[in-house]
Amino acid sequence: MADRPLQSYPRILATAGETFADGSVLELVMSATPGRLALLFLRAGQKQVAAQIEHSGCLYRPPNLDEAMVRAMRLPHNAKPYGSIGKLLHRISEIFELHAGLPQPESALLTAWTASSWFADCITSPPTLLVFGLDMGCAVRLFRLLHCVCRHPVLLGDLSRSAFLTLAPLGATLLINQPDLSPSVRALWSTSNYRGVHVFGNGRLKSVASSKAIFAGMLHERQDEGLRLALPPTNHDMPPLDDSHLAAIAQEMQPKLLDFRLRNLDKVRTYSTRDHGSNYPETEVARNLAASVLGEPEIMESIAPLLRALEQDNIAQRGCNVHVAILEVAWAPSHTDREVSVSRLTDLTNALLRSRGEIFEYSAAELGWKLRNFGFRHHRNGRGMVLQFLQENRVLLHQLASRLGLNLPSVSACGLCCPTKTVDSR
Repeated sequence: MADRPLQSYPRILATAGETFADGSVLELVMSATPGRLALLFLRAGQKQVAAQIEHSGCLYRPPNLDEAMVRAMRLPHNAKPYGSIGKLLHRISEIFELHAGLPQPESALLTAWTASSWFADCITSPPTLLVFGLDMGCAVRLFRLLHCVCRHPVLLGDLSRSAFLTLAPLGATLLINQPDLSPSVRALWSTSNYRGVHVFGNGRLKSVASSKAIFAGMLHERQDEGLRLALPPTNHDMPPLDDSHLAAIAQEMQPKLLDFRLRNLDKVRTYSTRDHGSNYPETEVARNLAASVLGEPEIMESIAPLLRALEQDNIAQRGCNVHVAILEVAWAPSHTDREVSVSRLTDLTNALLRSRGEIFEYSAAELGWKLRNFGFRHHRNGRGMVLQFLQENRVLLHQLASRLGLNLPSVSACGLCCPTKTVDSR
């Protein structure tokens, strides 16, 4: 028998999941052999679970993870019909109410976040969950529950940059019990947590957008974008939650949630919130949560007040941001004056921040650098540094205000506020 031509051998690729143009899907699952991984292949409604799958000229295999990592990442063995979306989500919410003592609105919010972990690769930016509370034991109990219902969950005591760059590409949901997480790791989360954005690490480009929950203790001053959940006081009447109870919850929910993902990947990618009225906030977090539960009415109605409160809280926090304050105080003179001195702009910015509770004051030199970082062109005249309201600076100011969602008063005579007006190009 002739040897097979070298070029006919399939390319071998390690994967934690793939979605193909023909609609077929690969998912990481647990093998029947303890401590080993396998792949579930769904094509034209037919499922196959195997140690390797050949498709479109490639041979796909699970990533080569050590046994401890495999055991730490809870995975289903297969997909199992989940019934209706409403019934599935209600069951998840019920688990959080019963075993974590969460009120119904908070359990609904956590349910939507859990659903988003199963579609982290489909939505624009997986929401980060910040859990606050006094009792670390309550946080760990909640995270152990999340470990039963999230996609590819890993419960961690700390998280370094290298660990993040290893785990996130596996589609892992990171459950992190680390109130003192470093600012550099949090900054990496923020800048890379978007579909299509890559990070270079270990000699390779990696997509690291992923679902993350962190116990933040009582550090409410965190500026991280995402959801915030305050843990209720310890309830000693809650039912026991030992390893056997957790295993039973995972055995029930993981296969159903995998089926939920497989059946709704395309629907989540193309979901629109247009039909849900003005009561539902039009923020990125809200849109991604709505897509992840496919607009399930009971969940959306429960979480809408919480998301509106979060939006208002974010607006209030943003008001203490010096960059926002600079734009706010520059807005009025940009419509009435030819220029403003940087020292005057500094005085106005510090005054606005003081009125909002900020005690730190900025120097004119610091403000000048911030203007430069924004992209504003300013220069020195006989009285010092000034910001001239040339057309390019005025255009930039309006663009930044729009990008940050600032609700600044529109000036009827301004062609940039009212684009139908004629703009003076001087």
